[in-house]
Amino acid sequence: MMMNRYKHLLAQWRPLPHPNRLLWSLAIGLTTGSLGVVFALSYAALIFSGNLTGQLSTGFGLVLFSVATTRMIVALTSSYPGMVADLSTVPTAILAWSVGMVVRELPVGTSPGEVLVTVLATIALTSVLTGSVLLLLGLFQLGEWVRLMPRSVVGGFVASTGWLLVKGAIKLMTNQTLDWAHLPMLIQPQVFLHWLPGLLLALYLLWLSRYPLHPLAMITSLVAAIAVFYGLLSLSGISPNQAIVHGWTLPIANDQGVQTLWQSLSHLHLGLIHWPAIAKQWMCIATAIVTAAISLLMNVSGLELVTKRPIDLNQELKVAGATNLLLGLSGGILSFQSLSKSVLSHKLGNRDRFPTLADSGLCIILPLLGSSFLCYFPKPVLGGLLLFLGLSLLLEWVYAAWFKLSRVDYGIVQLIWMTSSTIGFLQGLTLGWLLAGGLLLFNSKRLLRQLGK
Repeated sequence: MMMNRYKHLLAQWRPLPHPNRLLWSLAIGLTTGSLGVVFALSYAALIFSGNLTGQLSTGFGLVLFSVATTRMIVALTSSYPGMVADLSTVPTAILAWSVGMVVRELPVGTSPGEVLVTVLATIALTSVLTGSVLLLLGLFQLGEWVRLMPRSVVGGFVASTGWLLVKGAIKLMTNQTLDWAHLPMLIQPQVFLHWLPGLLLALYLLWLSRYPLHPLAMITSLVAAIAVFYGLLSLSGISPNQAIVHGWTLPIANDQGVQTLWQSLSHLHLGLIHWPAIAKQWMCIATAIVTAAISLLMNVSGLELVTKRPIDLNQELKVAGATNLLLGLSGGILSFQSLSKSVLSHKLGNRDRFPTLADSGLCIILPLLGSSFLCYFPKPVLGGLLLFLGLSLLLEWVYAAWFKLSRVDYGIVQLIWMTSSTIGFLQGLTLGWLLAGGLLLFNSKRLLRQLGK
């Protein structure tokens, strides 16, 4: 069995027939890799925000090295040759909230080193536990069991995550929290100008996503947004260095090297980790695990529809599980097979594993260059991208769900996310898990009654 697997993999590593094909494969890898870098930077900015802003360069290196590792392993072992891996929006947003709560739970006077090590331990533990669950689901052929989770509860979790992304985007662009208390500050002209460009970009991307456009439309739009940003700065007489001072770009020192961008955990750090603060986030970690499994199932199913070829779900679960287990043990962040990046690669003509290996190389090279280029990356572009992701989830589960779900299911979705947004995210998760348990119990009893008849 194992030998057959190796022969199958080797058969797919056939030489490319013509140099032009090699160049096109490299172009595909560069495209998906560039888009992955922008998304990675936005996710890193979401996780390492607030009190962790000073560690953003570390977060960027952590995310990129994790994505590069995952893409290489998935490219070599996936049942679909063109599979591309990346961070997933919903589990990453939940992890970002969990990390923020861990930092808030730390005692006053905790050293910056202990804060960073505790944050990295939270990220690594989430990866290890998620990887273990995914691996077990794949080994025992239990992938379809993920479908038992009530769709309405999952929708509530996703809508709640959308609101987290919207709040994270506003905080990234303005350093202000999106709530009623800070609303007067957010509409002041100086602050308003910081988040308005991001909102306009998000609305444009939402409009763009409604149409079946060229697969390069997203990355082209983001590059154009960066160009427009610096064009407007030039017309306003603001230099790139002044933009850093005024908070228009990322607050990262431009002299940090690769040793700052990648800080893995070791046994020497165990005594510095505040485990009680991490343990209090068990519900968030459990939700990240479940949403990761569901996201992976949806990604594989969606890719099957696009490519019109069968993909072994249990194989993908085993690959994602083993990869995240390895990532977690080395301090990496949760990532797995991506629908959007895989579809993009497929539409660009990728049918083998080489382009994904090429784009993972880009994710490795950029951190090795240091952080000199990060301090010039526009906040409105990253904030607009996060805002686009958050609004997309809210539109899907607050507006579009009205036309797709029963009134009871729709009410459950709104109840969960409204609780998360008004009372607290943890309270929303608690309500969701209680409703999930009740719905599973009700459905199982109804099924037993039907079988008894």
